[in-house]
Amino acid sequence: MSQSDFLMKITEYQTPFLNALAAIFTFLGNEEFYFLIVPLVYWCITKQAGFRLFYIFLLSVTVNAFLKITFAIQRPIGVEGIHSLFIDSAEVGSHYPYDSFPSGHAQGSTTLWGYLAYLVARPLFWLFSIVLILCISFSRLYAGLHWPTDVATGIMIAVTILFISIRLQDRLSNLSEKGKWMLAIGTPLVIVSVFPEEEGIKYAGFLLGAGVGYLLEHKTVSMVIATEIWRKVLAYAVGIIGLFGLQVGLKVLFPEMMLFDFIRYGCIGLWGLYGAPYIFIKCKIYQREKEIPLPKGQISI
Repeated sequence: MSQSDFLMKITEYQTPFLNALAAIFTFLGNEEFYFLIVPLVYWCITKQAGFRLFYIFLLSVTVNAFLKITFAIQRPIGVEGIHSLFIDSAEVGSHYPYDSFPSGHAQGSTTLWGYLAYLVARPLFWLFSIVLILCISFSRLYAGLHWPTDVATGIMIAVTILFISIRLQDRLSNLSEKGKWMLAIGTPLVIVSVFPEEEGIKYAGFLLGAGVGYLLEHKTVSMVIATEIWRKVLAYAVGIIGLFGLQVGLKVLFPEMMLFDFIRYGCIGLWGLYGAPYIFIKCKIYQREKEIPLPKGQISI
């Protein structure tokens, strides 16, 4: 059975109820959802793991965009006999509709939930993550937006990136301060030189702002995440408002040029990993590490 025949068969089973489910899984693989979930880990759960998740996820998304543009495979949208849904979720790339391979939803969801499952390290969460990844990935076939090879390859690339990243993360964390700064600045510059397209410029700016922000936060802010739920909720609300405010506000303010895309996404990354923690401290939502009182009976020498 050819890939076209396979998609024709699957899209024959589209119903209003299944379409609604597919719409939910499509959203869970959209950029808007990632903007909501990834900062949650850094602001409200653990800074180090949140930064690693952010960096690994952004690198995976960058690789995905690079491969889409390099291979320039046309999506199944418009092929006779294949009924495509949620086409707007596919029209986000600069090379649409020649950006089918590999699937961004499959690769992005595998990277995100695969790394979260690694962090949580519990069988039930692993099962939940795998099922969710498969549902998000299959929804792209059900919606007639990707070829089966797009989805399978996206998952395999994400697994490879996760394997390499997990093996290297502790080694990279043990780099000298100078080495970390070189990596934070050098990685985005390499991406810009290798991938000077709209997506490459944006993601490089994002990585630059985030990398610099994380190092500055560690050196000058030293935010400690509070244990109280209400503080975490308040911090998350403040952070998200700032994040989307910059996303929308700077897009209106700046002209449509790749240089300003780089600056805009750099500002968003800097806000997420440095600006927001700084505000959390100034508003006394969280405390600095040195401000937290020692348990009774302990003396700092």
